[in-house]
Amino acid sequence: MAEGLSTFEAAVQLNLSEYTVRDYVSAIMQKMNVKNRTEAVAKAIREGLI
Repeated sequence: MAEGLSTFEAAVQLNLSEYTVRDYVSAIMQKMNVKNRTEAVAKAIREGLI
């Protein structure tokens, strides 16, 4: 997410299905209690995760 890849691009790079990546991203955002990918990346940076 931090690199700005689309779900499809991340799936290709990780050799996973696009649907799997979508589900992983949704789970991450839910656990982080954020509304979108941008907010997730910003929160991860603030908390020193990336």
